[in-house]
Amino acid sequence: MGGTPTITIELPEKSHQAFGRTKPKGLVVLDSGGHESRFYVPVAVARVLKSRYDKGELEVEGYCNLKETIESLSLECAWKRLLNLIDLRDYSSKEADEKLLMDGYSEQVRITTVERGRSCHLIDDSRFGEFFVRGKISAGWGRDRIARELERRGIDPSSVPGWPDEYFSDEDEYERARSIALRKHLSGKDDFSRIMRALASKGFPSSIAYRVARDLTDED
Repeated sequence: MGGTPTITIELPEKSHQAFGRTKPKGLVVLDSGGHESRFYVPVAVARVLKSRYDKGELEVEGYCNLKETIESLSLECAWKRLLNLIDLRDYSSKEADEKLLMDGYSEQVRITTVERGRSCHLIDDSRFGEFFVRGKISAGWGRDRIARELERRGIDPSSVPGWPDEYFSDEDEYERARSIALRKHLSGKDDFSRIMRALASKGFPSSIAYRVARDLTDED
């Protein structure tokens, strides 16, 4: 007959926890009378398990019991992680999911946690998109670059309220692009190409960049 189940909890070396896109996981080993079961869990979950086990607060009855405990703790730790992230800045759904993925949470835990964030309006992709657009316009970004960066964050630009008419007009884009180009020191040598490259890197449409480069070099 097997004895009382025991567990061993191993945390990754601290020097290994800060590197790589996906963080190393903790290892939980359940020994049920000579039969081992291994669970690889996010570090935060492993820490809580170890703390409870060391204090004698973790009852280990068997595989199913431990699996349920890990699943429950994973949801708790993922939620705390999300709250800490949002306390620093706003996140889109995709960004939040990517952060939890990096920490090693399972797909189901990530889906449940992000949906919980949405349900209480801690995560709101529409709000995120609107503030992102206004912030990047203030930072001198052009419409094309803003659209690309929204998509990279999982936001369809067309889902942002008022996109694009409320934020952009050809004349506004022209004036912003011109203001940025005027900060460049024009040497008289290949100025047209320099202005085009500078404005393209900021994400202004090529038509706007061309107008500004042509007007400034003509004036010069």
